[in-house]
Amino acid sequence: MKNFYHVCFTSHQEAPFRKEEDMGALFNCMALAAFSTDTQIIVDSTMSTHQHTGLFCEEPGPWVRSVRCSYTRYFNRIYARTGPLGDPGFFQLKLEGFRHIEIAFSYILRNVLHHGQATTPFGTLHSSIHELFANDFCRTKPRDLITDRNSIRSFLPRRSEFPDSYEMTSSGIFTRRSVEQIRQAEAYFVTPRNFLYDMNRLSREEWLKVQDEDNNTADRITLNGMEPQHNTEEVARMFANEYGRNARQGYSDLEVCSLIDEEYMRRFRKSSVYQLSESQKDAIARDLYYGHKVPKPQINRCLYFYNKL
Repeated sequence: MKNFYHVCFTSHQEAPFRKEEDMGALFNCMALAAFSTDTQIIVDSTMSTHQHTGLFCEEPGPWVRSVRCSYTRYFNRIYARTGPLGDPGFFQLKLEGFRHIEIAFSYILRNVLHHGQATTPFGTLHSSIHELFANDFCRTKPRDLITDRNSIRSFLPRRSEFPDSYEMTSSGIFTRRSVEQIRQAEAYFVTPRNFLYDMNRLSREEWLKVQDEDNNTADRITLNGMEPQHNTEEVARMFANEYGRNARQGYSDLEVCSLIDEEYMRRFRKSSVYQLSESQKDAIARDLYYGHKVPKPQINRCLYFYNKL
């Protein structure tokens, strides 16, 4: 029997995306896995270190494993890397009840705000948020879509299977509008105005009060219970970001990775960060830390580097 699930998989110790195209490649893997595992993607949002998705399926494990295996193959090929990518395992929560699902979807769509990667939930291209109520917000359908199956196949791994309903952008990325169950997601927000309210609703007492309307025994959704590896300090930052008290500062992971891959790789005549020696990584880390004021955890992620500065 199929149910709704919220799933999250992470890569806290190593940057899983080094450029915008990598996030698009992940979504292609998600779309292909949805078709091969009979899974429906309802909403999703991709962060620099983790990915959240609302699914409708019998069990999310096959979908997650398919996505991670196919994306790891892509990442290893592009960056001359070997081995598994990301933290082991994944988080899953079965969603039960109308309000439970509504709040879970809100959490997923707002995650870029919670983690301070944007100042509003709409500050990312890698999320379903721009597809919900698109007509009401006068968001037009992308032009120059690819619908021919042979043309779509040219952007995918060999023997990839996908339904005729899938469409691609001219850059070779499946559109969320053709892959995800956008109308089903909209039904849980009911109206465009309620959707906007949910994107701004405070999460503490407000979220708990709403979920109590379901009268079920499911674990209530809170900011400190929806992802692995949360600690007290991280949750406090998420609440501060939600209240709009923190502005985005410094470099994003993609910006740091771009700086490494474009500037430093030329300097050391390497094609991938994974080809650097420890001494070369040490030189880059010191330059990033002292010259660009990049925080140590971010340097470690983007360099896959654990030496001490």
